[in-house]
Amino acid sequence: MAATLMRVLPPANEPTVQLAAFIPYGLVGYLLALICLLVVLLRARRGLVPAVIIAAVVVLTALHLAWLGPLFLNDQRAASTPEFRLMSLNMSGSESDTREVAERAAQADLVILIQTSPPALTALKSFGWDQRFPFSLGEPKDGFSDTAVYSRFPLSRSTLIRGTHFQQWVTTVRVPDVGRIRLIAAHPCNPFCDGDRWTAEHDALHSVVIDELDQPLIVAGDFNAVEDHGPMQALHRLGLKSATDVAGAGWLPTYPANRRIPPLLPIDHVLINEDLTASSVTSFAIAGSDHRGLLATLAGIG
Repeated sequence: MAATLMRVLPPANEPTVQLAAFIPYGLVGYLLALICLLVVLLRARRGLVPAVIIAAVVVLTALHLAWLGPLFLNDQRAASTPEFRLMSLNMSGSESDTREVAERAAQADLVILIQTSPPALTALKSFGWDQRFPFSLGEPKDGFSDTAVYSRFPLSRSTLIRGTHFQQWVTTVRVPDVGRIRLIAAHPCNPFCDGDRWTAEHDALHSVVIDELDQPLIVAGDFNAVEDHGPMQALHRLGLKSATDVAGAGWLPTYPANRRIPPLLPIDHVLINEDLTASSVTSFAIAGSDHRGLLATLAGIG
């Protein structure tokens, strides 16, 4: 019941926000409860109270299935342009294996590197990085930020979202045969940040998104939030949708990676507006990073 309440009435205080990250697992709890209640009902052979409780659990289970189900169904948004690929990865500072990062990036046209470092970015250059991506933001030579954007295509109208703990870039990418696309490299502070920064920085990102909705738009990066969190629901109400959802790519948790347990939380996202479509989204592991990366194949519509 708590998972459903937090989905319908999203919390804003940080301890509850952390708990809300596990809302999707409420479905598992309801399914287990349903099995136990059915066993009780069969043994009792009758009883109005168990039947009523089972009916309530069935409704709640169906509600959670309705929230998760679209992730597995392709939206059938037909592309009208050639495809291009975007990669997003939290590098965990200098911990990521840069050779693996470069190998993965060889499949991409646009790359967003979150929580990176000058040594990591410098190390990438030995793998032909600058030849692959001649356009960039956040390079050490340009005045380093902990978020970097790399592109095979020209970037323009670039600026930083001010007043956030981690840097977040807003730029325009001119993709051949697709056109100009506004790109936001997102990294709001996590719920462990002090002073309600998680909420404040998501609000700042939301305000920027509102100003960019009149054009093809991608918002990608480490959101430190799952789709069920209030700020993500607010972005969906603006018309943004997860590329994972559009492509029907399924459940793609990205954090924590490279642990003894598999990743549990999908906090890294590629969001697109209705001017774009996605044909595939995959996640991948990079040695040293505590996040799985995302590679999304996108295209224009109309």
